[in-house]
Amino acid sequence: MLTRILHNNPELRTFIELLGLKLSGAQLRHVTRVADALLVTDAAKTLAELQRQYVDCVDVSNIADSFRSPLWTAQDIRAPLSAFLMRTALQRLEEQGQPLRLLIHLDDSLAIKDPGTRRLQGVDWHYDHCGNRRGRQRLQNGLAYLVCHIVAGDWSFTFGVLPYLREQTVRRINRHRPHDQRLHFVCKYRLARQMLAACRALIPATVQVYVHFDAWYGSARLLRYIRRQGWHATCAVKANRKLSGQRMDQRDWAQQHRRYVEVDVRAADGTQTTYLVRHTTGYLTDVPFAVRGLVSKRHYRDRHPLYFICTDLSLAPHTALQWYAKRWNCEVDHTYLKLRLGLGDFRLQPYEAIDKFCAVVHLAWAYLQWRLAHSRGPRVQNPADVLRTHRDEHAHNLLRAACEEAIATGDVEAVLRRYLPQAP
Repeated sequence: MLTRILHNNPELRTFIELLGLKLSGAQLRHVTRVADALLVTDAAKTLAELQRQYVDCVDVSNIADSFRSPLWTAQDIRAPLSAFLMRTALQRLEEQGQPLRLLIHLDDSLAIKDPGTRRLQGVDWHYDHCGNRRGRQRLQNGLAYLVCHIVAGDWSFTFGVLPYLREQTVRRINRHRPHDQRLHFVCKYRLARQMLAACRALIPATVQVYVHFDAWYGSARLLRYIRRQGWHATCAVKANRKLSGQRMDQRDWAQQHRRYVEVDVRAADGTQTTYLVRHTTGYLTDVPFAVRGLVSKRHYRDRHPLYFICTDLSLAPHTALQWYAKRWNCEVDHTYLKLRLGLGDFRLQPYEAIDKFCAVVHLAWAYLQWRLAHSRGPRVQNPADVLRTHRDEHAHNLLRAACEEAIATGDVEAVLRRYLPQAP
């Protein structure tokens, strides 16, 4: 097998140094090595496969022991990383003279594991609400997680990635733990509040904030919490959600005499779609402030419109929907986290070790987003270009070192044995 990494990438080391992680030297080396290997490995991102990417690799048990060590936690990476990304975003807005406005998007997903996986804490059966649309079963075995993505002007980044455990999963794990090491169940609503509370601690009061989420999080409790922070929210709702005592679909039917407003929404590939929108104002149950209800159709005969709620009555309907459409960035997060960086490829058993692995995966993904924000040139336009550049730098470094070593020693076979460990 061809090794790919001789030394850790200097840009990645610089990024990690800027975070100021409170880790020991050995812990920091392991985190850096795993993050770098995640970016260059095409196969399953197990710890054994990651350590095989290095010319001078260490024993994989050392890396696993570091993840299982109780001397550090995933929060030791998450807190400095989130704070650094938020500072970077606010500085870019000020330097470029852009409006001080942040769009926060919340979404959850499922990193699917093999159905026979049983021993990994945190992996359990979850209901997959997208299963029918994607040709999958309704129940999937895997790790559920929540993503918080923030759009700041012309740059966007993933603020946080938090695993989610079902209440039954927490009880099963706690059966085999002493009382002082037991986990506490946190529902998805509480996880979303934890994300928003972490954002609140880092965002100045002068910055406008709009929070976007789908109907699964559109509860009255979350809407009230967001408004207490002085923020606004735009969320999807179901057709049976009542606005001033009347269902959203019934309100749409009663407004057939009103004209539609045409709203143009631009997709990630540059294409533009025009939607037909009607809006009305009313009150939701258990929500003490007025909201604007939006009904969006793809064409005049669309029998399955989408329904939205916006708490900012001064915001134009087309602006609210255009900002809500930026939630597509969460789908980009899921694609890179799961398919390119192996969020679901772990084989660590303790939940704390799995949580640390998720934090390191987020670190690697944040590095790609950070480097994209600081890259200049026509060849780097998206995270895929940054990932390709990162791999090319490793290939260039490895080939140069092998050639220089072969010239210096004159022993080509020794160089092959070092850089191709399984070569004949």
